Amino acid sequence: MQITNTTDYALRIIDYLSEKGNLATEAELADNLKMPIRNISKIMNILKNNNLINSEMGFNGGYSLAKNPERISYFDVISATESSMNLNKCLERNGVCSRNCIETCNVRKVLLKVQEDINQNLKNITFENSFNQSEIIEKRYLLLKVDLNSLDMNIISIKSKFSDLFNNYMTYDEFLYKFINHCVSKEDRDRVKSFLIDFKNSEKYYQDSKVKYRSEDGKTWMDLDKRIDDTQMVLMFKSYEYIYGNQDKTNISYLQQDMMIVNEFWDMVSLLETVLAHNKLEDHESLHNISFFTEQIYKELQLNFPEYGILDNEIENISKLATIHDIGKISTPYEVLNKKGKLTKEEMDIVKKHPEDGANMALKLPKCNSTKKLVHYAYNICLYHHERYDGHGYPKGLKSDDIPLEAQVVGLADAYDALISERPYKRKINHGEAVRMIVNGECGSFSPKVILSFIIASMNKTWIEKVSK
Repeated sequence: MQITNTTDYALRIIDYLSEKGNLATEAELADNLKMPIRNISKIMNILKNNNLINSEMGFNGGYSLAKNPERISYFDVISATESSMNLNKCLERNGVCSRNCIETCNVRKVLLKVQEDINQNLKNITFENSFNQSEIIEKRYLLLKVDLNSLDMNIISIKSKFSDLFNNYMTYDEFLYKFINHCVSKEDRDRVKSFLIDFKNSEKYYQDSKVKYRSEDGKTWMDLDKRIDDTQMVLMFKSYEYIYGNQDKTNISYLQQDMMIVNEFWDMVSLLETVLAHNKLEDHESLHNISFFTEQIYKELQLNFPEYGILDNEIENISKLATIHDIGKISTPYEVLNKKGKLTKEEMDIVKKHPEDGANMALKLPKCNSTKKLVHYAYNICLYHHERYDGHGYPKGLKSDDIPLEAQVVGLADAYDALISERPYKRKINHGEAVRMIVNGECGSFSPKVILSFIIASMNKTWIEKVSK
């Protein structure tokens, strides 16, 4: 069983309210938990109807827990938001068996025992004891860029303790001193320092390497990624695993670990969006537009072509992942991407490498049972969004439905957005002309079903209003 996004959001909302201890507004929840505000009202109604939260109206109103955190279990929340928690239909109250042998089926007996264990474990985890502070990873992120000639430092994204220590007014030497002495365990300091200064004598045009180290208190494993090209070095620091010491790691709920990794997955997606925007590879508006276009096309596919079996959470996840379809462009020279005028064949060959570069980056996203499918979607979107239905795309030259559906839809959304957006090498065109060009195959060939869904979606009022701003 894989929980829906609604359940994931509900668990995080209850956790937030249990930690805060007083009222929180929908806007506050959306901002702090990075959730779409449109989803929160629906979730709050479900939680309220199940007596898990209270709401107060008025200027100073908001939401709070209806019970003490120790009286709310994970089972309470999941059973409120999922239509069924059972592994198979034969385990339902009025179970159905195609062979009419519910009482004698050995498979059902095994599934029933597993189901009972799952339910009991979820009932045992409450929002008071589920995330004991000694077991939480303190989320730390730092993404910075260093000019290899001047050693000027530019912080792109920063979170947690790092925010108190570092800023863009520091030199790289000042940063090194502070980082090594305040953020790295004594045992790892020499090794990490050597890693961070090992760039001046590098003879490689491109270098990509990684080191693992312990935080200053020895409680958290940290990842440090280093990427060097001819003019700059990009460093990314992030926490990824709690060090349990003598504690038996099996005592920590697998559900908790999975949830933490899922949250880290979406944090990394958000971080990649920030990198794309910071490096002017995509602006935030285009990223959000492509996500919106993908969502609208998918909804029409779901409605008009039930043979695809598209689920609501599939639409939501793929739409969110559409924003990182071009992350491979991080490795493409800036002057090539922003060249005014037609690219040479050699330059075009360089640009055409970005799908494979992006797919390799997608494979490095955080993995657990709950993110396997998400990583798969991200990989397909990055690698195949320039493939075309007639086989004339790149990098693999796939054709027809050999191209994953998520890549087909994001590819069309990306092509449409490129038409209605201004680029260094082209003017933007209006919505009607862009639709005509897509339908006529002037941006490559797309699946007839995807084209039809695009046409219907592009006539919706919300779509027209969005592109008319």
